[in-house]
Amino acid sequence: AETLEYTVNVLCLFSRETELTVTRLPSSLSPALDLMRHGFLAKTPSRPSVAVSIKTLELLYRLRQRKASYSVEAFTKVLCDYYQVYALSRHLREIIGDTFEVYLRIIRHVDKLVHGTLGWDGPDWRPRNACRACCYVLENEPPLRFSRLYAMDGNNSLKRMATTADRTAADTRVLDDSTYFLSRQFVDQYANEIRGSPPPAEAVDGIEASAESADLRKKLLAQCVDNWKSAAKEESKRMWSIFDESGIFASACRHGLVLWIIDMVKSGELAKYPLATVAKVLDTIGQDTLGGYDIGCAFLSTIQRSSLAPTFAEKNGHFCVCAFHGYSHCHTCQMQFHPNNITGAGLEDLETMERIFSASNQLASVSRYASPYRRRLFLEAYFRQWDEDKALNTGTFILNNYKQATDVLEHDGEVLREAMVSLNITDADMDSWEQEELRFFARIGNEDEYDVHTVVYVELLQELRDLEPKRTQANTRFLHYTPSATEAGTSSYRKDLASTRRLESERRHANEQYERVSLDVCALEVEMGLTARWTPSTPQYMEALQYIKERKYHRALNKLQKLVTQRLFELHKLNVAQTGMLFSLQTRCKAIQHAVKTYNAAAASLSPPRPPLDWSRVASFNFLEEFTLLQDTRNDIRDKPWSKPAIREAMKLRHRLARAQEEVSRLNVEVRRLHTAICDEAILFDDVLRRLNSNNDPLLGATSDFITRRRKANDHLLTRIHQVYALRGYTGVKGPGTRLGGEARPPNKEYMPIIPELPNGLLAMPLKDDEDNEDDGDDIDALDGDEEQASMDSLVQFVSELALS
Repeated sequence: AETLEYTVNVLCLFSRETELTVTRLPSSLSPALDLMRHGFLAKTPSRPSVAVSIKTLELLYRLRQRKASYSVEAFTKVLCDYYQVYALSRHLREIIGDTFEVYLRIIRHVDKLVHGTLGWDGPDWRPRNACRACCYVLENEPPLRFSRLYAMDGNNSLKRMATTADRTAADTRVLDDSTYFLSRQFVDQYANEIRGSPPPAEAVDGIEASAESADLRKKLLAQCVDNWKSAAKEESKRMWSIFDESGIFASACRHGLVLWIIDMVKSGELAKYPLATVAKVLDTIGQDTLGGYDIGCAFLSTIQRSSLAPTFAEKNGHFCVCAFHGYSHCHTCQMQFHPNNITGAGLEDLETMERIFSASNQLASVSRYASPYRRRLFLEAYFRQWDEDKALNTGTFILNNYKQATDVLEHDGEVLREAMVSLNITDADMDSWEQEELRFFARIGNEDEYDVHTVVYVELLQELRDLEPKRTQANTRFLHYTPSATEAGTSSYRKDLASTRRLESERRHANEQYERVSLDVCALEVEMGLTARWTPSTPQYMEALQYIKERKYHRALNKLQKLVTQRLFELHKLNVAQTGMLFSLQTRCKAIQHAVKTYNAAAASLSPPRPPLDWSRVASFNFLEEFTLLQDTRNDIRDKPWSKPAIREAMKLRHRLARAQEEVSRLNVEVRRLHTAICDEAILFDDVLRRLNSNNDPLLGATSDFITRRRKANDHLLTRIHQVYALRGYTGVKGPGTRLGGEARPPNKEYMPIIPELPNGLLAMPLKDDEDNEDDGDDIDALDGDEEQASMDSLVQFVSELALS
């Protein structure tokens, strides 16, 4: 074998080289390794003709991680500007795009090997352990009502165009080893398995379950879901056939770290996607979970009709609606499913997915026409960076939430105490009023069987009374009609014959209609046990008329509620809900104006009449609660204590204080979990680096680089942790603990720093070995002195073992 030299065209944004002379040694295994030693990477491993510098690819990688919409085409044009080459921009774009994919695959595989070296590669390790504040359970920590809070939702921005029928896809690869994506086969297990009717409603907060209350809950839940769907776009209900993947359905913990992602395939947000997510939650996370979903109230019924129902009940799973989406649900639903009213939810709004999708939508422009493999590769790279950012932000999350919760407890607590004194109410009063309100809303809108019969009976009497003069008039016209013609066959005779037949038909129809209604009236009188027919002066008749007016009032109110709710959410999506909302309602929605007029007419017909609505009141409604309070017409609730605005605000404030106290309790647990995980990681990192160095492992450079970045992130987190400990209202235990099932750790100031402002990080510890093993320490010092060269040598050795296809 001889030493060979060959020339390769290269692209480098930093040096603007155009050619590179590569020396191939007799011991060389591949041209790709020769290029790697010179800091370049090609898209083919055997006969490269063009290579791109690793620094250039690293720059593109960092740009894409921070600006997901930054395309390869835009980066190629930047290179063309530097090289002053414009005719070959399309060719260069293909080269950079293919080489960048190879770079991503290498980075991805190296990270997988590094995680394996650290022992972070078990089944579902990432969703079980990535969020240390959620997952790192300690011994003897205070119990939490919910072990983990998570959110899930669908998003249709990340669609991918399907291959047309007359074309064959060139890239048929499948990225099926991602820890983020659930496979289509797994998801399809939960397709078309929802059968039968929902299970019977259980008693809620002391309200006894019954057939009537179950039907009412079903109706109200359907109403609140319809209200939310009325504000949704058509893409959430159906999907065009031009797309293959029509979006993603994702889930994340409350700190923003992604749990799982599902590709929605040629469909909208079908039930199988959230069901598959819940199946993974039950299998991976376990007991006492609270999930937030925009239609969590109705989805809970879906779970109860699925194969997951026994496991979901056994593991005490719960669902609620997200805070913002919850305000589009009816008030009865909010009292049971809104996080503000759920014990143990804290101040969490569970709108995590909206924040994630707001950022990930940038990927749409670079993934719409990508192959399935590259689309998943880009999405995975983006969400890995997202998780790194959110893990780094966990300390700030805890600090800010702690400040918010203590501020609520301090300021709102004083406001509530003053309000209770001024209103002369107690906690026991508010407890009883909450139960009374629940019972009221459980009965509201309920129409018993007697009322139904009464309404139908009175309506039939009114119809019968209206038919009586028509019947008499038709009979009179027929009996008193005298034909003018006497001779058959004349035109006058034919005209009189037609008139006689028409009058006879009108008479017959009037008699038949009258007799039919009369028979219905008689049947209802027998059913209701009436011995005498009601007249307009009968008291029961007058009550029924009033009730019919109330039904018209309810219908007018429901229509107005639906229109205003839809418009409010449309305005909120445009961020104009607080900027000229009243003007927009008046000038841009004539349907609401007509609905208000109909409502005012129905309200005026009541006895006593309800006050009319004007635009100022409609615009100031607090979403749906005020609409619901208007629905009861039989019992005037304006005199009930819990319906008074001041008391209602006090009750809401008490709920918020309870949630704030729960938030403090959860944060006390989370900050100590995070602190313990950081300290345990420091010990793990020392052990792993010693082992790799002693074995001369090629992954030493990559692992050392990963640990260095992780330690710097932990330094930042420790600064935030100590800021939390220093808060005036902090009530938790300061310092790390012991992981549940782990070994007790003796105090050590090197990995349990007290002062968070130490230079170069709190946990950037020098590696120290035992005194009888001094050579290992010298080797590590040498590694620290020439870390870049060692990292490159390790990467070259790794690439030599990597098969590029």
